[in-house]
Amino acid sequence: MSELKLQQSRLDGRYDILECLGRGSYAEIYVANDTAATHGSPRTVVIKALNLHLQDEPDQDLERTLVSNFQNEAVALDRVRHPHVINRLGHGTAIDLVGTMFHYIVLEYLPGGDMAALTRNRPLTIERAMHYLEQVCSGLAHAHACGVIHRDIKPQNLLLTANREVVKIADFGVARLDAHDGAITRVGTNIYSAPEHNPLVQTGQLDIAALASSRDHLTPAADIYSLAKTTYTLLAGESPRRFAHHTIGEWPPFIADKPWAEPLLRVLKKATQDRPDLRYQTVEQFWDDLYEASLPQTIPLPALADALEARRKPSEDLIVSQEVLTQTAPPRAQFASEVNPTSVMDSQSGPRPRIVVPITAEERQRLRRRITLLPRLRPKKKEEQVESILPASRGKRAFVAVGLILAFSGMLLATHKYVTSRWNPLSTIPQIGQTLTVGREGFTTTDVKLRPDASTAKPEIGLAERDSKVKVISEYSNWYEVQVIEHGRPKQDPYSSDHGWLNKRYIRFD
Repeated sequence: MSELKLQQSRLDGRYDILECLGRGSYAEIYVANDTAATHGSPRTVVIKALNLHLQDEPDQDLERTLVSNFQNEAVALDRVRHPHVINRLGHGTAIDLVGTMFHYIVLEYLPGGDMAALTRNRPLTIERAMHYLEQVCSGLAHAHACGVIHRDIKPQNLLLTANREVVKIADFGVARLDAHDGAITRVGTNIYSAPEHNPLVQTGQLDIAALASSRDHLTPAADIYSLAKTTYTLLAGESPRRFAHHTIGEWPPFIADKPWAEPLLRVLKKATQDRPDLRYQTVEQFWDDLYEASLPQTIPLPALADALEARRKPSEDLIVSQEVLTQTAPPRAQFASEVNPTSVMDSQSGPRPRIVVPITAEERQRLRRRITLLPRLRPKKKEEQVESILPASRGKRAFVAVGLILAFSGMLLATHKYVTSRWNPLSTIPQIGQTLTVGREGFTTTDVKLRPDASTAKPEIGLAERDSKVKVISEYSNWYEVQVIEHGRPKQDPYSSDHGWLNKRYIRFD
């Protein structure tokens, strides 16, 4: 196994790698600070790097497949841009510190974790589960409207924002962009994937009708199957392992007596039928029945029966419009089908890979000294120019000369003020000095509230008690984005966030 060497480095001249979040079979996930982020854009981002050398050396066919899947994810995210789908912010090809070439995608950072961690041994209430499922149904219905089938819906691929109020669908690496394109292949996670994703797995007596209904093309019913299994996990607090490749048949004992248990189970049974044509065919249909089943059971009066029949369907509130965008899409990702470093570096037909540059302490100090010296050079230059235009005579000529000097000095001062405050191209250089603070650990000087962003406009998401030990992740203006490492005293709310923004004046560095 050969891991990429990206720690303490800068990627593409702008992304400072902070730490590795995890590694999969052929991908590594890093959190980074975007030093070139414009106002309003996220400064903390995620770098998903394709590393073909994490496992045994792949053959050419597997190599092409992995690169194709990686590009497929970027294309799918460009096509499916939605408030409840993770955003792609950029992409590229680079070489790490030891010369290993890799492709990467830049994604938005969602620090709230995933739904699997949120519900592990702690099932959600029906109200909370429906809050999240409505968002997932909105994003998934939009993806289907765009012709994209995810094929790997599961709690691990549903990520949360810092305040854990917004959920977004992630990991479109195995998504099918055209349901009619090619044969159905084995993908996804066995516990959550539909039977048609595993054509070689026989789950019972051979069903000719089931084979006929699934051999033509993949349908949204495959994602609905996985979404139903995910719904079971959110409410039961456990994975549906005992129902892998089978219809959900029952709830755990502690749920069986809930008033919504039986009607909700009927919805999940229909959504997890072995045959795709027997399931819900659209996410909207699934959400309508799921929402209705979650409501308290009542007996409508005869006079209200007609009104209830004509009431608004819950699916009409889903955000499915294809025009819903979170921001302008970045340039379309294009990756080479082969990743031979020699052939890429010698090729003149396309862009060369970016080089990952290490950022040493000496280099940071040298850049910082250069920045502090720049303002001192300008006054000296002005004085030399002023002295060069002074006339040698006295009297009237001297009076005129003094007037010219004052006027010219005023122009220089005005120009200097304008350049340094509005247009100065070096105004972005101090951002390099921010890396001296990023990564440092300090202590809070008082009880301070953690905010979801660098402002006081939104409610707090956590609390850093006095003398809490925190680590600086990034900074913006007068704010630090921090991770609480050790609380100054026991937390009063165990579910509050330990990650957020606070004002700089409340942190001391020893």
